[in-house]
Amino acid sequence: MRLIEKLESLNKLQAISLHVPGHKNNTIGDLNRLSVVHDKTEIQGLDNLHEPEEILKSLNDFVANKYEGYEAQVLTNGSTTGIVSSLLAVQEEVNRYIVIGQAHKSVYHGIELAQKTVLETNSLDDINLQSGDVVIVTYPTYQGTVYDIESLINHIHSHKAMIIVDEAHGAHFDITSNFPKSSMNFNADIVVQSYHKMLPALTMGSVVFSKDKKRHNKLMKYISYIESSSPSYLVMASIELAHEFYLKYDDALFFRKRYQIIEAIKNTGCTIIEMDDPVKLNITHPEYSNYDVEQAMVDVNIYPEMTTDDGVLLILPLSHAGDSYPYNLLMSRLSAMQFSQLYATEVADYTHLMNKICIQHIIPYPPGVPMIRKGHVITEEDIKSLIHLTRNRVKIEGIRNNLEYYRDKER
Repeated sequence: MRLIEKLESLNKLQAISLHVPGHKNNTIGDLNRLSVVHDKTEIQGLDNLHEPEEILKSLNDFVANKYEGYEAQVLTNGSTTGIVSSLLAVQEEVNRYIVIGQAHKSVYHGIELAQKTVLETNSLDDINLQSGDVVIVTYPTYQGTVYDIESLINHIHSHKAMIIVDEAHGAHFDITSNFPKSSMNFNADIVVQSYHKMLPALTMGSVVFSKDKKRHNKLMKYISYIESSSPSYLVMASIELAHEFYLKYDDALFFRKRYQIIEAIKNTGCTIIEMDDPVKLNITHPEYSNYDVEQAMVDVNIYPEMTTDDGVLLILPLSHAGDSYPYNLLMSRLSAMQFSQLYATEVADYTHLMNKICIQHIIPYPPGVPMIRKGHVITEEDIKSLIHLTRNRVKIEGIRNNLEYYRDKER
């Protein structure tokens, strides 16, 4: 089957999105204003994204007004471009990069390109912060957990260190007072947001925000290195539409629909964990594995965001007056779900990787957080985890290259 045929088949099945992007199969937001005829290039009047001076500068300024004192640059290659460019832009100021908690693979790729020392920690309590340190945090987490980002930023700044925030999953923060607060309320130095994840923008529509004009200029240098020189005007226009959506959003309908969806899920026998971010729900079942629950949903053409040992992650639509999200169909399909135990898939023999040095990050995707980092020794526990995930059909990047590398080396 061709890709276009696969996409068309999902439309015919009326696949229901409980995953990103935030436009939910074009049922949320104003993307109907876009058309393929808007797929232009940098002709006269459409400016240049790598050196915006006209209409694209106006777009950046419009988005920058989201939080006082920030410069903004829209991105059409996703938040990965923003993360890597940010890490490279500050490399001359850095003594060491400090990564707190789990981080997306783009963080490690950026640090590797900068050829700098990285210190990984779950807390700064035992770290002697100093000027020249750059701390990288993920806020919120992929699963929708938030924490006291204000105190963390104040602590970092009190030691004259810098903070870069991967806020990919928080572009909708502060959309109303009932949602968590962005780190930009508390003067984070550089923040990267994926507009496409929760807001109704096209995939790869992201924005990088910076507090310092000189640093912003360095960011632009590396963005021009990494990002396509032929940016998508469709993606950029969708960011503009998503930002307009953000500015005028009313959450009353969202919380009514959210309550209805939660009750319908409970009626299936599933247990719900409500995350700090109200658009995210984590569900489990007392009698079936999380992977069984995911399959039961897919069997009725409901598609969740991801499944881990912690649960099945659902991302709810930002409901609004006039949206076309299929709420009734969702309720009907949830009531039709039938659970059964999946047969585990066969896995390759990973045992000869034990005690070997990982030569490429091994990454379950999503969420794209390295499970085994390049340069680390692959342990027996790592092998057990890999077997468990593979048997449950979790997609994992990097295993094949590690296997092939050591097989070739042993020949």
